[in-house]
Amino acid sequence: MIKKLLFTILTLATINLSAQTETVTIDWSFGSNSDVMPATAAMNTDRTIEVGDTVVWNYYATGTHTVTSEAGSTEAWDSGLIASGTGVTYSKTFTAVGTNAYVCTPHNGNMYGTITVVADGILSAPQFDVPTKFSIFPNPSSDVMNINIPMLTDEGLKLEIFNVLGKKVYTQQLSKLSSSVNIAKWNSGLYLVRLTSPDQDITLTKRFVKL
Repeated sequence: MIKKLLFTILTLATINLSAQTETVTIDWSFGSNSDVMPATAAMNTDRTIEVGDTVVWNYYATGTHTVTSEAGSTEAWDSGLIASGTGVTYSKTFTAVGTNAYVCTPHNGNMYGTITVVADGILSAPQFDVPTKFSIFPNPSSDVMNINIPMLTDEGLKLEIFNVLGKKVYTQQLSKLSSSVNIAKWNSGLYLVRLTSPDQDITLTKRFVKL
């Protein structure tokens, strides 16, 4: 067990020491700017990246454009005029934490954006925001069981309810933070309410009394 634990710690340390860089792409043409919705659209020109990551501007449509940093940006660059065409791109690797506003100089009224650079590891840090508790109310109850969860995993949680004999009497996949179960026709007594994640990494259990 100790050897396995040491191996896990060393593995995690190795992963943390091996910085990984990413490449993000922005579609660059008339109308590419910070106001494009949704914010995840390829033509939305705002990105948050880590130090060492590369941004590629894809000249996917028509026109001759630049990608030029504005005054006050953390890093300064200028692509010069580049004519659009299939496979035509301009790329820059960012090396300093900061904010970088940029424009197409001939079309700065409708082609502009901001690249925000954060420290290496900030965006890729593992997230441990998983539910560690949940609430049932009212408890006891005679007609309804309300279940509240402070947060959900990406895959959701499975709700299972067992009677005092261990027989499963109810099951449901939870995809929202608040759920209600009609228990009016259930027998009175003690029940065990269990929430589990698909990989079984999360198991939460509470007792519930049906009046």
